[in-house]
Amino acid sequence: MYTLNIPKMSCGGCVNTIKAALMKLDDEALINVDLPAKQVTITTDLPVENLKSALTDVGYPANELNEPS
Repeated sequence: MYTLNIPKMSCGGCVNTIKAALMKLDDEALINVDLPAKQVTITTDLPVENLKSALTDVGYPANELNEPS
């Protein structure tokens, strides 16, 4: 599980774009979004770098807040 901070995430449209980008990588990932905190928690077996790269590609660079658990 990873928690990413996404500073540019500010609305429902952002959330939809972010979720779509992550689901393209892993359609079985569990994604929880906290819009006010600008954080997304993703449960997946993929490396965090893949997730961050996908988010950067759609205009939402992310910073990892924690190590895998």
